[in-house]
Amino acid sequence: MLAGEPVALVMLKKLKEGVGYVYYIAVSRDHRRKGIARLLLDNALQYFEDSGVKEVFAGVEEDNAPSEKLFESEGFKRTNLGEVSRRHGTLHALNMYRMMVVVPGEILLHRELSSTITP
Repeated sequence: MLAGEPVALVMLKKLKEGVGYVYYIAVSRDHRRKGIARLLLDNALQYFEDSGVKEVFAGVEEDNAPSEKLFESEGFKRTNLGEVSRRHGTLHALNMYRMMVVVPGEILLHRELSSTITP
């Protein structure tokens, strides 16, 4: 909020024990390129770590290069259903995908958390 007006939003969810998901980050057009999205992402990662989450996923649209770049700058790397299945098993991976609502045209990103995150 800035002067009583909403300027940004972040939506998070836990997919299962130890696994978080950054569902959505949005910044109003007039407030972009001011570091707000990075601040929201940093706070989200700290929240997850404080909650015992060990890994975080995020989804971005294929054509949203600025969003993908933001996540990559925070250590996220592209992943896919096959990699998630190898890591968590097929049934858990499919359930997590369902909860993430990954749709065609989205890129799935992943990051391990450590105790060295600093906002």
